[in-house]
Order: sequence, then C-alpha cells, then structure tokens
Amino acid sequence: MYKNFIGKITLRDGIIVLFLVCLLPLSSCYKKEATSLEVAVQFSNGEVVENAKVKLVVEPTTNSNQLAIINDSTTTNVGGLAFFDLDKYYKSGQVGVAVLKVNAFYFGLTGNQVIQIEEEKRNRVVITIQ
Repeated sequence: MYKNFIGKITLRDGIIVLFLVCLLPLSSCYKKEATSLEVAVQFSNGEVVENAKVKLVVEPTTNSNQLAIINDSTTTNVGGLAFFDLDKYYKSGQVGVAVLKVNAFYFGLTGNQVIQIEEEKRNRVVITIQ
C-alpha cells in the first residue's frame, strides 16, 4: 500500500512538501518586542522641563549588597521627554526586568518615581520636579 503511494508522488508534489516544511520554522519564530522607558518631566504647574537630567538606578528588592546593573542617564528633549532603551538589560524568557528609581534634576529642583519595568513594552512615567 505505501509502495504504491510513494510511487505516485510527483516532482511537483515533492517540491510543494519541501517548501511547506521549510516555511514551518519561519512561521514559529518568536519576535522579541522592544523594552523601553519614556520619562516625562514637568514642573508642578504642568509645564514640561527641557534639558532636565534624568537618571535611572536599580531599586533593590532585597537587603542584599548587589551591584546595580542599570545605571543610566540622559537629558530631556524640548518636549520634556527622556528615552531609555532597556533591551540590553532584558533577555527573552527572563521573568521581569527591574524595579527602577527614576530621578530628575533641574537647577536645584528634583523629583523621583519608582517604576516596575514590564518586559517587551513601552513603559512610561511622569516626574514632577519641585
């Protein structure tokens, strides 16, 4: 029975099967989405703050003396926004990314927020400086 079936497979059928088998791994590939943080800095009246320094520091979740793996900073743009690419700190399959303390500084004024970063998302936080 199988002998007769195999004998009836044409070259065209074989090429179609080979093509479908080659496509199968491509369709099951997981594409990792970007993990990022957008920080908006504003004054207490809601006005955006340009050129504020924004610093990220890992907020320890235990009382251990671990070294901070995330220690990054930048300044806000004309819209009062600072952007951080956190892909270098997150690997696919990892549970969670980090709990960060986000500090903002502008000529003696300060503000901060603690945020838990969610993997493969555009995380956002607003900091009011006073």
